[in-house]
Amino acid sequence: MAKKVLLARPHAFIVAEMRPFLERSGYQPTRLENLDDMHPGKLGSFSGAIISTAVVSSIPAKAAEVFAALRQHYPSLPVIFAGLTEFDSTLPSLQRIVHALHPAASILPFDSSTEKHPRLGERDVFLFLNKEDIASSAAESILRRHFR
Repeated sequence: MAKKVLLARPHAFIVAEMRPFLERSGYQPTRLENLDDMHPGKLGSFSGAIISTAVVSSIPAKAAEVFAALRQHYPSLPVIFAGLTEFDSTLPSLQRIVHALHPAASILPFDSSTEKHPRLGERDVFLFLNKEDIASSAAESILRRHFR
């Protein structure tokens, strides 16, 4: 049985491009339809969550709001942020989102240097994945280590 991953802030890229990647990696994507539905009693448990950093999403809340709700209901769940931009250009906005709740958090790119990171899967380690990262040879390994 596949492990479940919450698509906490769906965007067309996440749904279309990441769904096959997640399924190939042994995960069942579950799309959040409404921010008010985010609680374990309604959704169940997950191996991890993915939050889109895109400007628009089917969830009308911003990435920071979705992340705060996720931390309220799933305080230890591993999180990956996903977008279409490069890691370096996205890092400042990710730092604002993440450091508000986890001041000492690590935010890592989805590349070969991250594959052996000893703290993957911990609640204060976050990854950023873009479309090009999905095609990397290390992508599935990183995903499995972060979403145990």
